[in-house]
Amino acid sequence: MFQKFNQLPFAAKLLIVYICSLAFAICTITYNQIHTAAAVLEEESTQNLKMLTEQVALNFSEHQQSTSYSIYSRMAALGIPSLMDACTQAESSGTTQASLRYALAQTVTDSSEYDYVVLELADGTRLNSGWKTTYLPGVSSAIHSSCIAILEQYQAVTYGNSNWYRGEDGGVYILRDVYTTSPLRRVGKAVIHMKQSLFSVSDVYENTGFLFFDGSGNYLSSAGTELPEQTREKIVSDVQSGVLSSQESWSQLDYYTVSSVSGNWLTVGVSSTSVYQQMVRRIVQNGIFYGCLGLMLGIGVLAVLIRILTQKLTELRKAMTRVAEGDFSQHIPVTGSDDISRLADTMNYMTERIRELLDELVEKERMKKDAEIQILEYKYRSLETQIRPHFIYNALETINAMAKIQGNTEIAEIVQRISRYFRSITVNTTRQFITCQQEFDMLQDYTEIYRLIYGNRLTTTFSAKEAARNALIPTMILQPVVENALQHGVRAQDEASELIVHAYVTDDRLNITVKDSGYGLSPQMEQKLQSGQTEENKQGGIGVANVRQRLQLIYGSNAAFTIGNRPEGGVVVKIIIPLTYIEPDILGSDDLEWELEE
Repeated sequence: MFQKFNQLPFAAKLLIVYICSLAFAICTITYNQIHTAAAVLEEESTQNLKMLTEQVALNFSEHQQSTSYSIYSRMAALGIPSLMDACTQAESSGTTQASLRYALAQTVTDSSEYDYVVLELADGTRLNSGWKTTYLPGVSSAIHSSCIAILEQYQAVTYGNSNWYRGEDGGVYILRDVYTTSPLRRVGKAVIHMKQSLFSVSDVYENTGFLFFDGSGNYLSSAGTELPEQTREKIVSDVQSGVLSSQESWSQLDYYTVSSVSGNWLTVGVSSTSVYQQMVRRIVQNGIFYGCLGLMLGIGVLAVLIRILTQKLTELRKAMTRVAEGDFSQHIPVTGSDDISRLADTMNYMTERIRELLDELVEKERMKKDAEIQILEYKYRSLETQIRPHFIYNALETINAMAKIQGNTEIAEIVQRISRYFRSITVNTTRQFITCQQEFDMLQDYTEIYRLIYGNRLTTTFSAKEAARNALIPTMILQPVVENALQHGVRAQDEASELIVHAYVTDDRLNITVKDSGYGLSPQMEQKLQSGQTEENKQGGIGVANVRQRLQLIYGSNAAFTIGNRPEGGVVVKIIIPLTYIEPDILGSDDLEWELEE
């Protein structure tokens, strides 16, 4: 199959790859969008249910408090606490008890939120709102039994609080103590059966129900949409266990829940996931539809683009073939700014760079040969100096001794410096690199000889930081610079002159500056020196241009050579090269430039 695919035309390959890639992208995007939308829907649905549950919980808590207060207020308004107190007195009569029964019956009306009340007096006597044994219409014996069971089960004093309980019949009951105010005394207990309509909730959201629990986690009642018995029992079990079920995947759930605490009540909001699942299915259907539509449109657009692309690629292939045959003068016309046009522009740039690199390679080879010739010249001069070194040194020592005998210390000093200077040249010209301090010592002798010969009022300063003293520099690299400074910056002056040579290290780079206090350079000469357009010394010496060329040959772009006028007068030359303490083999190692650049 892979071989057959390779044999297909480029346009067919591109079309197949595009269709596969686009189909994969559509599937991936649709899948991600479904998951993202599902997560957003889950979060929004949970937030909406949470806000609704919090509001229902707050309303429920406030309503329970208001209901408890209104019930007891009605009982107090009918004088029930006082009648209960009177019934327990020794002198009480049947008339007092009858009055209590009548008042108790008056507490229950069609508009009240409760339908049955049972009183337990301090002496254990129990009365109900349906008189002694007769119940109100619609009140079953199960309600009466649940009231008696609550009275017998919860004997602790409530201290005026209204405690809510779920009876054995599933109804909701309030239990509280009854007090008289003059004097303040507990005269019994009251159990009140609440109507189920008390827990009704407005239909804010479809398929949403609420379960109410007391502070101990006991289930009290429900409101809103009627929940399946299995669902309700599961939530009640989770609340009583202390945790609600984790709901990580809504696709496998029929409902989701949130909880809210208000006062002594826990309200659990329960909502169906049917709406969520319908929206997810709608997102999947829309994703498939628009994905297929985009795929068809993309294929049509791709067919047009492939035709344009193949035409441009054909032109590019022909031009590259001519370049491969060695014709670097080819230039592809570029129209537009698409990828193929930029590729053609890059091709033009590449051929231009190849031509420039070839020219640079030829120039570099020429410079390398020039450097080899210069090194041979150094060696030749060294050999020429060493032909009769002992004769020259002996002659200088003889002159030195005669000057000392005659007491001419100035001649003795200049002879010593000349001897030391020639000895340094003899030794150092056979080496390609010397330390910065060695070069400074040799230049110190050279400048002092110059001063004694020409009688200039010249002051020289050679200084080097500790890290720069033993750093290696090319031999005789500073000699032409100092020589130019003496010839052009000092020699023409009769007044006091100054030459300062300083070396220091910054960021693993060796910096050397040569400053003089001469008249400076003309603007034309300064521009030529800065652009490197000067020629070598016409007297045959090694000029500044040669110094620049040697630095570029040895260090490449890692060396810097600048020259210009000083603001206070004179000229400053600055040389920056890599800091190294190991002498490399310039012409014998292909890794020299890499090692210095590193």
